Amino acid sequence: MKTRLFHMTDLPAVQAFLRDHSLPTAGIVTNRGGFLLVEDQSKLIGVTGLEVHGNVGLLRSVAVDSVSRSQGIATELVGQAIQYARQFGLTDLYLLTTTAEHYFPRFGFKKISRSAAPAALQASAEFQGVCPETAILMHLPLEKSPMTQTDLPDVQSTAGFLDTVRGAPTLPLEFRLYGEALVPAGYHVTEVKAVSIESMDCGGQANSWRETVIQLMDGSPAEAAQGFMTTRKFLGIYDRVAARIPVHAEAEVRFEYGNVTTPAMQFHMASVEVQPERVVVDLRHPGVMCKATGASSNEGQCCGPSEPKEVVPIFQEATRTCCTPAEPELIQLG
Repeated sequence: MKTRLFHMTDLPAVQAFLRDHSLPTAGIVTNRGGFLLVEDQSKLIGVTGLEVHGNVGLLRSVAVDSVSRSQGIATELVGQAIQYARQFGLTDLYLLTTTAEHYFPRFGFKKISRSAAPAALQASAEFQGVCPETAILMHLPLEKSPMTQTDLPDVQSTAGFLDTVRGAPTLPLEFRLYGEALVPAGYHVTEVKAVSIESMDCGGQANSWRETVIQLMDGSPAEAAQGFMTTRKFLGIYDRVAARIPVHAEAEVRFEYGNVTTPAMQFHMASVEVQPERVVVDLRHPGVMCKATGASSNEGQCCGPSEPKEVVPIFQEATRTCCTPAEPELIQLG
């Protein structure tokens, strides 16, 4: 599967796709912003649109082909659209929905009164009759809680990692540490965690960010004899989980691994490389940094102020600790 931006040559296919899913086609090319498309072997299987109205955006037309659902495609599309909205410098993102009011809160959207929409948005085609008056308005503030780490290279983000793996052919997926073998053949993906972190550094500065933590575990000798997990199987596992939990495209991706001889540890990703016979994820040990001074754990002590600054109230996102999945569907990890 491949995710890409809309081009004018895609207009007939996108219009037909939206009509097939009972979504409006007005305004596809008349507003600032654009559409994101997901294709599988050149077949359009998913779309979403982002309209820009002044300093606010309207998320529209989120649709996935019926045979391609439950693979995390909609989650990826919405996450990337939110990321683009932030890159455009938008302050708020809105959407109108008649059927998915319980889906979008996982991304931070909340229901609000239609009368609370800014004037620029109320003048849009969606508000002027394309969407029914019964459609629910939902709102996501973009400036208040970006939850991203600054200066994060794209290859370390969840989206950057997944884009590389999705763009590769079906090959063994290997995890190495500084170029040396770390995770042996036959490993399992046992857990995918969407983590929200709130912290305060020694300088009294509040920080917040998100991480995607993918846990790996050794398999049996028989499984090891079958070789490494393929990119296709890995993506199948990840996408099933991403369809159920709010994994964020911009979050840093980490890998958690340990065994009977190596203590469990979360590793940063240094790079991911598609080679002729395998896809190699090169990991590195986590480091410690004083955010107040920018000094790393190898550069000496930090010296923040003796009295912390005002503590900003923070919201700590709840996480599931029980190993029993929520009803009614069991997500099978392999």
